[in-house]
Amino acid sequence: MSKYIAGAAIAALIGAPLSAQPAAFPIEATASQVAGLTLNAGTPVTLAVAEEVNSSTHKEGDTFKLTVLNDVKVVDSTVIPRGTPAIAEITWRTGKGAFGKSGKLEFALRYVELNGQKIPVTGNFRQEGEGNTVATGVGVIAIGVFAGFITGKRARVPVGRELMAQIAQNVPFTDSGSVAPSYDASAAMAAAEANTPLGKCKTEAATLPAKKQEKALKECFVKRME
Repeated sequence: MSKYIAGAAIAALIGAPLSAQPAAFPIEATASQVAGLTLNAGTPVTLAVAEEVNSSTHKEGDTFKLTVLNDVKVVDSTVIPRGTPAIAEITWRTGKGAFGKSGKLEFALRYVELNGQKIPVTGNFRQEGEGNTVATGVGVIAIGVFAGFITGKRARVPVGRELMAQIAQNVPFTDSGSVAPSYDASAAMAAAEANTPLGKCKTEAATLPAKKQEKALKECFVKRME
């Protein structure tokens, strides 16, 4: 009798519809769960200065405009089109000095603004007089061959000067090339800023009483060390 019952149970299991049997493997992710594109951190982006910057008109903390020079693509999709605006920040300056000394500027590339969303980028540069703009830091290379500095002039970065930036954080995009709804621009910018000594100093300054913040920010630029 027990053999008969066991045999009947096995037959019933074999004869049952596939949907009624327990799944042997996890269900695979759907296309919507895995679809999308990612613009990886470290991707190069060529920027062009969109307004003249010089040590006579700009000071620490001032920002200036740039534009993306070439389309940035992931696979075959353009995710950051040519002409997209970008922003850089002056991190240090001196005016034209006495005895023929040049003015000096240092600035950092901050972000590309794509349809109202900020995408953080990295890139630190130094300008002395009216010579070429020299990249500083590791992993960032300015375009072109650098000539010697021209002394006795204000530091000046002309319109059209090409600079190389890098994407600071991975950025998700949809298949159509739009920034994905999951992208948190505020968090991405905060994370990128937190990776720089100047950013850390600014964060600490922001925690101080309002009367002390201005002085603390000035000290941040003096100690920028980016």
